[in-house]
Amino acid sequence: MEAVLYCYDGEKPTFKLTADPDGNDDGGRPYDLPKGYHVEETKDGPQIMGELPCTLEEHNGKPVLVDRKSRKAYLLERSRRITQRREEMGMTRQELADALGVTLMEVYQWETYEVEIGTAILGRIAKVLDCETMDLIN
Repeated sequence: MEAVLYCYDGEKPTFKLTADPDGNDDGGRPYDLPKGYHVEETKDGPQIMGELPCTLEEHNGKPVLVDRKSRKAYLLERSRRITQRREEMGMTRQELADALGVTLMEVYQWETYEVEIGTAILGRIAKVLDCETMDLIN
């Protein structure tokens, strides 16, 4: 399951499930939730739930899901949409790199979010993977 998290910059980043009405966040990114967790609408707004509500905290600039009931914390990772779609198509990273005319390292860096992808190359990736550009980011 996925959740869109918004990062608010300050002295330390703060991760939330809601966008700032004034746009003082990163615009939201999809993150993978651990098995057994989901987002639920509560009277106080959206909440990540296990058996009980969980909290989002920051560790080294990354979001951490803290489940006090089970006494566990999970470092959340961004959803790897390009990787998922590439694997659905039965392509290797090398085959995607060759189709795009780029290096294998570039594809790896895009898939692992080491390098942010520009919109032009994202459109080319979507064309090769036979999907819409928005399928790779939302």
